[in-house]
Order: sequence, then structure tokens, then C-alpha cells
Amino acid sequence: MIPVAASTSSRPAYRRQINYVDKSIQRSLLIALVVLEVALVCVSTWVTYWHLNNLLEESLYRVHLVQTEPILTRLVTEGFAVLGVFALVNLTALMVAQKIWSRHENLVLKDFTKLIAKTRKLDFSSDPSSHPQTEVLALAMAWRAQERTRFTAIRNQVAKLEASVSAGKSPQTLLLAVEDLNKLLS
Repeated sequence: MIPVAASTSSRPAYRRQINYVDKSIQRSLLIALVVLEVALVCVSTWVTYWHLNNLLEESLYRVHLVQTEPILTRLVTEGFAVLGVFALVNLTALMVAQKIWSRHENLVLKDFTKLIAKTRKLDFSSDPSSHPQTEVLALAMAWRAQERTRFTAIRNQVAKLEASVSAGKSPQTLLLAVEDLNKLLS
């Protein structure tokens, strides 16, 4: 159920948007597929026109009545041939697109798996400086950078707490340091 807009304006409450999982490759694959479909329709229309034109010329300018197969059978045969080529090219294009997408996904997953493996080992050392290709990798690297900063602050707070304990600071000061550490941990 689509919510109705509260105002009486002619603008819809929600508008459709194209949400890409990975803009870098999905947009180019989509454009390539649309261009391929337009080219296929143009070529198949031209081939069909050419075949129909030849078929009609054969039928119209026949001097002697020669026994040939019915025109409807030839039209159906030609039509199925054009549709078969159309379907074969589409199937091939989809298989190529699937290969490209799978290769791209595997590269992203490989980089993401490396980041996850480092995180699992609690290794928050700096990540490779290469610019992430996808939003997922960018988000993972940003989260790791945020956690790296947080862990540095925790380490510094623990060092302050240890220094306060070894310096024999008052319990009130130690309690404040522990509360600051708890804030960082939560």
C-alpha cells in the first residue's frame, strides 16, 4: 500500500529512484544492455524488412507460376530465424554481463574478506591507501578508521588510569578516569 500525500499537491509522496548496489559497474552494464537492445531491435527490424521486401518482390514479379512454398510458411520461418538470433544474442549478452558482475563481486568480496579477517584478529592497523571501488568497502574502511580512533582513545585513557593509580591519585580522580573509560567502551 502506497501512503497518500498529506497535501493536495500534484506531486506524489514517493518517487521512484534507481538505487545501484555498485554504481561503478551496474550503470555501465545497464547502459550497455540498453544500447545492445536498441541495436538488436534496429538490426532485427532491418533484417525483417529486407526479408519481407525480397519475399514480396518474389511474389509480385513472378513471370511464370512456379511451385513454391506458401508465403505464410516462409514468413513464419523468417520470423522465427530473426527471433532466434535475437534471443541468442540476448542470452549471450546476459551471460557476459553475469561473468563481468561475478568477477567484480569476487574482487569486492576478496577485499572485504581481507578487512574482515583483520578485524577478526582485532588488527586495526591502517588499511591500504587504495581508493575503495564500492560503497561497501568505503563504509567498511570508514568504520575501521572510526574504531581505530576509538581504540587509540581507549589506550590513552587506560594509560592515564594506570599513571593515576601508580601516582597514587585520590579515589575521586580514579573514579572519574574509570567513568571516562566506560564512556569510551560503550
